[in-house]
Amino acid sequence: MSRSKDRADRIKAEIPLLEVLASYGYSVHVGGGDREQQFSCDLHGDGTDSKPSARAYPDTNQWYCFACSTSRDAIQTVREKEGLDFRAACDLLERKFNLPPLPWTQEDEVNNLDLESVLTAPIPTASDGRARVSTILHAVTKERALPMLETLRLWEEHDRLATFLEKGSEGLLDEFTNLRDRLIRTIRSASVS
Repeated sequence: MSRSKDRADRIKAEIPLLEVLASYGYSVHVGGGDREQQFSCDLHGDGTDSKPSARAYPDTNQWYCFACSTSRDAIQTVREKEGLDFRAACDLLERKFNLPPLPWTQEDEVNNLDLESVLTAPIPTASDGRARVSTILHAVTKERALPMLETLRLWEEHDRLATFLEKGSEGLLDEFTNLRDRLIRTIRSASVS
């Protein structure tokens, strides 16, 4: 399963659609439970809707506008209201509703590695830092993005930190964060050369 799908599934499961709609000023009752609610949609025509044309379905966490002929979830709503792409909409919802970052796993996509998100995303634990650095190093090794000696040095440092982590050493979060940051700088400087 992709990281994007994991994020979308978690947002759908943990963020009530009615709260998202209410945060954008739609006339919905947040405490309405699973009761379907009709409201006016401003995403079609000139942005006015004299007769409520949209219906929220809390049990599926989606809503449908009969005038737009479009079904939307929380992410799509944010994308359209804010003019954001998928990732930015997920970021906004996760921040707004206080969802912690998803843990990084080996299965995360490495072929299309987004270095900016890897660089700026907070690392909550040393284990998560180890997984992220390992994922990046696997991609760098596979793509031969760095000279072999530099790649080997980075793997040695990763393995040294991983050994300490396995022995239960605390305080390695900063070490893995520093290694990740240095790795990203090295990749960037290699791609500029």
